[in-house]
Amino acid sequence: MEKFIALKDSKYNEGVQLEEYNGSFSLVTAREAEGKVYLKWGFPQTKDRKPLEKSIPWKVTIGGSKAEAIETLKGFLFFLAGKDNPPDDESIPF
Repeated sequence: MEKFIALKDSKYNEGVQLEEYNGSFSLVTAREAEGKVYLKWGFPQTKDRKPLEKSIPWKVTIGGSKAEAIETLKGFLFFLAGKDNPPDDESIPF
């Protein structure tokens, strides 16, 4: 599963891509050009702040399952709407 959403104010069609890999969901920094999505890659650091030789996509894991990813995103939506936490039921107020 992959879904790219471009940021409306980006001059270079940058955005975020939702990805699923081995059942884990994450958001990845990306950009779209000529109908193709390009992920942004970086080099993680070791404990002594030395970059590793292998690069990886810049991503944030939002859940180990689809249900957990949905709950994580709901929490951010409620925070952005000025609310503390989503209610325990499945209703979404917007």
